[in-house]
Amino acid sequence: MAHLRQMRRDDIEAAYRVASFALAGSEQEVLDRSPEEKELYLSRFRHYLDHDPNGSFVATDGHSEVVGVSVALLRNGLWVLALLAVSEEAQGGGIGRSLMKHALDYGGDFTEGMIAASTHPAALRTYSNSGFALHPTFTAKGKLRRENVPPDLEVREGDASDLDLAARVDRRLRGAAHGPDLENILSGGARMLVIEEAGGEGYAFSHGENLWLLGATDEGVAARLLWAYLAACEPDSDLEVRWITARQNWAMRALLDAGLDLHPDGPVCVKGSPGPLAPYLPSGSFL
Repeated sequence: MAHLRQMRRDDIEAAYRVASFALAGSEQEVLDRSPEEKELYLSRFRHYLDHDPNGSFVATDGHSEVVGVSVALLRNGLWVLALLAVSEEAQGGGIGRSLMKHALDYGGDFTEGMIAASTHPAALRTYSNSGFALHPTFTAKGKLRRENVPPDLEVREGDASDLDLAARVDRRLRGAAHGPDLENILSGGARMLVIEEAGGEGYAFSHGENLWLLGATDEGVAARLLWAYLAACEPDSDLEVRWITARQNWAMRALLDAGLDLHPDGPVCVKGSPGPLAPYLPSGSFL
């Protein structure tokens, strides 16, 4: 029988393995990670324990081996499920439902919540039964047609001094700032792009060739940030932009013009009305 308890620091390595093999596209994808890539994931678990220790849980089997993990975040009244994963051999026994219950209990009587979900049927059933509306998404993948990049995007590099701007945008889009989560993204080597002008403002984070997070006050600013991320990637790179809901048609148009293809993916799940969530491309780990 599985036992659920709060995650400890000595669980981090095991929790990383469970989450990685459960959620990655393939086992080889996990094994091929560089030491720097693995450290980025491990630092995220440390971040969870630093800021939401009471929302971080593991499930262990009869031999005290970690077989499941869940992490929930609370940011100014907004509840976010950052992670829910169960090892393949332990699936089907109700561990996922139990971990989800613990994660929900961490939110108390919260009314606004968000989840970036996989396509796993059991997980989707659990989220729906927990009161979340499921919004299907696309993932854009491909190589950039560099000749289609618009000129004069007027986007600048950002840094920690721009986190107040990001917090203003976050509160408008999702009802709550990301707070320490953006500091974690920056400290992990992410690149920040910023637009700050009379007509609007916004920010974007990318790491390597992947866009991690983008928010803006209007679609024109959001599209310029998206194009600037694409233009900054290495030539002939394999690009990926995730969590594109139906409300992000501005992003679909830009990405199709850029030469990327759209692929159906898991939903963004929303409870209550945290904000317009547009124009917005959330983070899978921090939403």
